[in-house]
Amino acid sequence: MCILKSPVFQVFFFINYIYCEEFNLYGEAGQAYALVINIGHPPQKLHVLVDTGSATLAIAAYARKDSNIYFHKENSTSLYNSGKEVRAKYSQGTWSGTLASDFIHFPSLPTVPEVRSDLALITKSYKFFMNGSGWQGLLGLAYLPVAAWGDSVVVGSWLDFVEKVNARPLSFELKLCGSTSPVNATHYGNLRMFDDRNASEAGEYMFRTPILRKRWYEIGVLAIRVSNSGADRERAANGTRDRNDIDLEECRLINAEKSIVDSGTTGIRMPDAVFRRVVGELRSSARTSSTLVLDEFWYHGEAACWPEPQEWNLPSLAVDILSSEADDRYFTLEIPAQSFMRVISARNKSASSGSVSEFCYKLGLEAAPGTVLGYTAMEGLQVLFNRSGGWIGWRESSCGPAARTSGPSNASGSLLSACGLDRSLPDVNVSIKAAQWTLCAISVVAVAVLVYLLAPCLKMLPVRRSPRCQQISLSQAALVERDT
Repeated sequence: MCILKSPVFQVFFFINYIYCEEFNLYGEAGQAYALVINIGHPPQKLHVLVDTGSATLAIAAYARKDSNIYFHKENSTSLYNSGKEVRAKYSQGTWSGTLASDFIHFPSLPTVPEVRSDLALITKSYKFFMNGSGWQGLLGLAYLPVAAWGDSVVVGSWLDFVEKVNARPLSFELKLCGSTSPVNATHYGNLRMFDDRNASEAGEYMFRTPILRKRWYEIGVLAIRVSNSGADRERAANGTRDRNDIDLEECRLINAEKSIVDSGTTGIRMPDAVFRRVVGELRSSARTSSTLVLDEFWYHGEAACWPEPQEWNLPSLAVDILSSEADDRYFTLEIPAQSFMRVISARNKSASSGSVSEFCYKLGLEAAPGTVLGYTAMEGLQVLFNRSGGWIGWRESSCGPAARTSGPSNASGSLLSACGLDRSLPDVNVSIKAAQWTLCAISVVAVAVLVYLLAPCLKMLPVRRSPRCQQISLSQAALVERDT
């Protein structure tokens, strides 16, 4: 769908037609951005959420109460269903199903070939599919360690299968534009994919942050604050807070669990203490305006509705992020009120009794143990995920809310160590090898005990020497058997 931004359609039709962009992502109010997918032969057209907070392509394979649109596995001649059970748990909702593989193609990604990929066929779910959702699955774009799993099996990543076919690593860019007008709750965006050589060129003029751990897209969020708030200006005027300094205690709190970039999450999540400080400052700013907003809206996630669209006269939210240039440098995302005062429904139509209008909003900020930059923090920006290079790039977009990037700024010392961002997690391969060695040691001990107990019996057995040419080690025998 091509969205024309000019308010005077008749005059600027031709200009807008030339410069208008083809969007391949869309979503209804309160939902993330979805992409059209074709699965199997003959292809079945479905919609999947683009999720940087998981790594599995998971598809509904059963009819649900609120939707009878799903993948009919019996209609695909190319489907291989292993029957092995897999499952996944998210911050909201769970599902279980079976591991399968089939041909996957995205019509709006012309540079990406059709590939046979692992996928999970969802046969049971709990609070996973939202009521009335226009999507039937999830496209996980994170790293394999956070993929769905089962007993002795892990669902492979679609991105990994594509990279094997292309024989080179891929990057992707999300351009999330939000809704096109105050009276429309549907939001639009664009997903592009390209190899990392082009991604490096595209990222030259971006602010970059390092991916600290390749599971989710885990980054260093240094501070979340209200930009240009009265309290912030007062602290700066009194000299109690330098503009370029980071509150290290709060920085450690923000990153105590993890800080991730997750397009599958709606709002911006932060620890409770940070949430209450930020919301308190926003609430104080709102009091100076003529718009009445109750505490239930600010602190309890309840919606607030008005008969006309609201123009929020609130300060922006500033998110300071660690820079890839140096560990004492950071940049800032400035997120306008239009982004975090989210429209969840917009209705303006005529009825038999006259004009009916209702515009409802929810706060796009939440208190949670871990810090998450959901798509609320990405709208109005272009975000480039360079998977192999290990960095995420940010730049201002040509569409969406008036989000801004600024910086870089310098801190007084290393932010990696001061904020606890340099803590190391065991590598997945190392963990697997450690588990293998542990099992090997246990097996050796068990065999030794068994031999000791059976030694008297073994001494009574006749010993027959085998020809030297027939000798073969156990590992060689297993290798030959596996190759055969």
